[in-house]
Amino acid sequence: MAAKKPSRPWRLLHTTNSAVVETKHRSQPEAYREVAAEKQRIADGISRVVGIRVEKWSVEYARWEHFETPYPDPNATKE
Repeated sequence: MAAKKPSRPWRLLHTTNSAVVETKHRSQPEAYREVAAEKQRIADGISRVVGIRVEKWSVEYARWEHFETPYPDPNATKE
């Protein structure tokens, strides 16, 4: 039996030092608006998030698959 696509096929995993908080979104733009908002909260010092992972539902494999890790920026240089 084929797995049905969820109504919210985009998922963000917000990692803190104590837990992982999951949020689901209906579209890629909606998910990335939340990524931008969370990055702003991090920059303002009001967020405990240390990592953000974006996943997308794969209809073909009926599972969540890694799409991108927008924070921390893997291309940023550490000084």
